[in-house]
Amino acid sequence: MPTTAETMTAIFTGLYSTLIFLHTFLTREKKTPAQRGGSFLPPETNASKRAAELFALYYSPCWIVAVGIVIALQSFEQWKEWEYMYFCLACSLPCVLLPLVKPFKADVGTPIAQRYMTKFNLWIAIFSFIGNYWYTHYFYRILRADYTFPAHRLNDVPICLYFMTHAYFVFYHVLSNMALRYVKTAYVPGRARSLFITALVVVMAYTTAFMESLTICGFPYYKFEDVHMAYTVGSAFYAIYFLASFPMFLRVDEDVDKKFTLYQTAAEALAAGMLVLCALDFVRLFMGIPLFVGH
Repeated sequence: MPTTAETMTAIFTGLYSTLIFLHTFLTREKKTPAQRGGSFLPPETNASKRAAELFALYYSPCWIVAVGIVIALQSFEQWKEWEYMYFCLACSLPCVLLPLVKPFKADVGTPIAQRYMTKFNLWIAIFSFIGNYWYTHYFYRILRADYTFPAHRLNDVPICLYFMTHAYFVFYHVLSNMALRYVKTAYVPGRARSLFITALVVVMAYTTAFMESLTICGFPYYKFEDVHMAYTVGSAFYAIYFLASFPMFLRVDEDVDKKFTLYQTAAEALAAGMLVLCALDFVRLFMGIPLFVGH
């Protein structure tokens, strides 16, 4: 039987080889020398969204370093319920509070409900909540995962993780926005680009899922019954989240002339959440695994 490393190497070789192959069929947009290349960030005409994505990029390394230090020093070994809660709040709340306390230059004078950062946080908060409240139980049942650290719980999921997930998903989705935007602005529309974007979403989703599983392996209180299955099949299972969320999240205020309302933003996040829930349950039914909430 192949080792986990051999299996993951084969999977990633296949994924990225397919992406490279599909890239050969893309046609560059014909632009002036000054306009050549795609754009990772929104244009300056979409200043609110541009400022929000830059903020997310600058802030994310702060909580990532904090998590790395905690795991490296194993500070969590002395933590109880409230220490976990305080740490996760400290990592996630600045994403919400800092833009409110000190609005971006582009948002000064703009009502809070119309700022992109408000919609950004609303979308991520809804999707993160659904993911923790519902999707976690699929990991409990299908992958035999379990959180064993002391924690206040909601629906048998540590409440602190509802907050920590917000920070994680802010980072993941700003990166996915940048990658998808680059392809959309650099290459001519058509079937080849659509197929490449589909493949790119799949590759980003699986890579994101695997990298999270790999990076938290130093935290001993999130356990899997079968680590090999967690890395290989579990990454594919987790990737289902992002197959829906990455392309749908990009839509929010991407067209500067068609800004979303908070209602539209919430509706799209809920739609993405339902799409993922159905996909996860189809997998569960296919595998013939019963689902029930609670241990």
